[in-house]
Amino acid sequence: MAKRKKGKLEPVAKLLKSVYPAPDQLEAAKVFAWWGRSLPPRILEHARPVRLSRGVLIVHVSSSVWANELHYLTEDLLTRLREHAPNTPIEKIRFQVGPLPDLPKRPREAPPAPEPVRLASLPEDLGRALSRVEDDELRKAITEAATTSLARARKPPKT
Repeated sequence: MAKRKKGKLEPVAKLLKSVYPAPDQLEAAKVFAWWGRSLPPRILEHARPVRLSRGVLIVHVSSSVWANELHYLTEDLLTRLREHAPNTPIEKIRFQVGPLPDLPKRPREAPPAPEPVRLASLPEDLGRALSRVEDDELRKAITEAATTSLARARKPPKT
């Protein structure tokens, strides 16, 4: 077994941050995440960051028209990026026509569960069938499933 070096203890988070990911990769990840969260979908469809190197953010765009359009927004984008990641030394943004990397998949929000129907409003034949179920837990589960299903069926369609 190797002997432990004597010295001051370091927090694990600090050690990991200094090794993985590399500090420049961490800053690039912050910038890329900001880009995906903060810009409108219309821009995200046509422009995505691909590299951060020596203070220059390289953004691939779908056409020269988009490169020209975004060139006029450079100062605003730089200001907003610097606010989000103040430790990232971004000096300029360069737009070039190139392949757009895939956007990360965002988990979809589950729709809210419908309000269950009150027991009193269950169909009469269902109430009779439930009264014949001997197991309390099974009866409760069937009742919850039935009330939820009926609530979905009664919900008016969205217009």
